[in-house]
Amino acid sequence: MKKALSLLLTTACLLVATSSVHAATGFLKIHMITFGEGRADCFLIELPDNTKMVVDIPEDYSPTLINKLNALGFGGGIKYLAGTHEHVDHIGGISVFINSGFNINNTQIYYPKGAINANSSYYNNMVSACNSHGLTIKKLVAGDYIINTTFNGLAFKIRCLSPENYKVDGGSDDWGAPNEASLVLKITYGAKSILMQGDTYGFNEAAILAGPYAGEISSCQVLKVGHHGLSAPGGVISCSEAYLDAAGVNKAFVTDGNVQAIYPTIVSRLQARNIHYWSSGAGDGYAWLRTDGASNWEEGEAPQWP
Repeated sequence: MKKALSLLLTTACLLVATSSVHAATGFLKIHMITFGEGRADCFLIELPDNTKMVVDIPEDYSPTLINKLNALGFGGGIKYLAGTHEHVDHIGGISVFINSGFNINNTQIYYPKGAINANSSYYNNMVSACNSHGLTIKKLVAGDYIINTTFNGLAFKIRCLSPENYKVDGGSDDWGAPNEASLVLKITYGAKSILMQGDTYGFNEAAILAGPYAGEISSCQVLKVGHHGLSAPGGVISCSEAYLDAAGVNKAFVTDGNVQAIYPTIVSRLQARNIHYWSSGAGDGYAWLRTDGASNWEEGEAPQWP
């Protein structure tokens, strides 16, 4: 009898332990994944209901991402996969990831609407992989939701803030370059939010602030800095002062890699606001942040600055 009871208790404990792996975490957690030179975007986001999201998979990143997912115990799959725009350092590895057979627990992946981001071989490869695996590509514009619900009584949302619909109908109205038409996502849990900027620039930020979803920018403490924290031709940069101040950003990820320094103007704007930032070119390039939706963001390691 004692043996039987002991066995039952052991079995119950194992079941609890097993089920707890799959139980809702109640945390919003973002991981910056890096590989090689690190100048590319790849982010894993743990959502409070214990589903997983990946935003951007660059060329050659798929094995690294899969290894990280397995190491973190997420081999069961991801639910949401988003590509911000057609450049190789953002979506060049999505087709490889899809074709790898790693489980995507959804029939949709997410991408910005607009002809400007539907021209490259990387985009075509992504479309082919989706078609081969029964996935559809949902094209998003500002105002669209991927998630709009609550969890544990707290707001739980993923909303698109850019590109704006009137800009991506094609023809003369379309944005002039893929970076400008990047998907911008706001990920919210409770009072805490993340802004995923893709390769957007300051004038995109200004358009968001002047548009119908400007109110969404407030209370976004974490920013994925647009365009790797770099200067584009013509000196175009992200992290406008008005945008940083409107959002109330206090933490940032910069995917500059170990071959290019963060643009000095962006550095000065971040530091002037005492914004902690992590660089994909510092240390091993990997870092994470998490929150329970009410408490301040917990830092997985010391930031590059301060």
